[in-house]
Amino acid sequence: MLKRTSFTDRTSGLPILAIGCEGHDTAHHYMTAMTWLSDSRHLIVHTDIDRQTLTGNVARVDSETGKVQVLEEGLTWGRGVVSCDDVLYLFDKNELYAIDAWSGERRTICLLESNCTFMGPLSITNNGKMLGVYWQEHQFKSSEPALRETYWVIGTVNTESGEIREAIRPGFAEPYPIANHAMINPVDPDLLFYSHEGETEHIPDRLWTVDARTGAARNIFSQKKDEYGQHVEYVGHEIWAFAGSGLYFVKYPHSPDQPSGVLFVDQHGRREFINGDYKYWHVGVSPDGRHAVADTQEPGMSKIVLIDTKTKNSKLLCELPCRGVHPGHPHPSFSPDSRKITFTFSDANDVLWVGIIDIRDCNY
Repeated sequence: MLKRTSFTDRTSGLPILAIGCEGHDTAHHYMTAMTWLSDSRHLIVHTDIDRQTLTGNVARVDSETGKVQVLEEGLTWGRGVVSCDDVLYLFDKNELYAIDAWSGERRTICLLESNCTFMGPLSITNNGKMLGVYWQEHQFKSSEPALRETYWVIGTVNTESGEIREAIRPGFAEPYPIANHAMINPVDPDLLFYSHEGETEHIPDRLWTVDARTGAARNIFSQKKDEYGQHVEYVGHEIWAFAGSGLYFVKYPHSPDQPSGVLFVDQHGRREFINGDYKYWHVGVSPDGRHAVADTQEPGMSKIVLIDTKTKNSKLLCELPCRGVHPGHPHPSFSPDSRKITFTFSDANDVLWVGIIDIRDCNY
């Protein structure tokens, strides 16, 4: 059974509300997918997560009272996104479906062909009318599994009609053919981001956008190269600004080119360095655009850091144990009112909990 508890972070002295279950892992959504309902009081968590299969139960939790309603059982973590009208969108294999977060009513939105599989995370426009999706399509050339061809497809789904619209099949070359992390622009449903996935040391063209109206794609962030033509900026973990103006992302600490940290690139490819005070890993942004929040990747622990996007100043919020493998990454993100930060952390027994910090308690 989920419960609420609270404690004070030893490093910052800030109060932290924790939601979880003794002896069983609990996590929130990926940082690009809203986990809160529109009232910024109730949130969706994944609990009773099996560490081998990552399957568990999806539940709505009242952060003030601890009241819980289980909405779905036996689902793999990392598949959900909450809309502005409190609909939880999820997928299972080739089915994309919706659950009303209050009534629990379930309806199928669409089905891909049987040789296709939705992948996560999902993304959604600010008005809740269009989902950004991507999927794997398997084309079998013979009965031998090794001879099948796999395509990565970026597209959209209309949340009302269920219409599936394919935007692009990027077709990246081996050994890094994967296109993933597809995210729809929050205000422009015809503009999608996708990433060229792979070991960052070997990916010189990570950030891409595609205009679904024309199919035109462009590498939106030009990664720097050294005198030998080797790229020296290792980047990833992107997220759209809620205004749709561009993408925040992380330039990882092991990049040969320094400084590293949180960066922003607009739709025209203009870059802006935001903050490099810590060894950042993932970044989330607030709906009002005033703040970013990032975690760090360090042995056995992670810091959560609040960043003012205008002044570029940072504030250390907490420093807590981190498992280092999914779903134990912190993946910090904001509530719809931009006042609360949510993240996943490990307790002293390596059990995962969802932590909440109200940034109104913070002073730069």
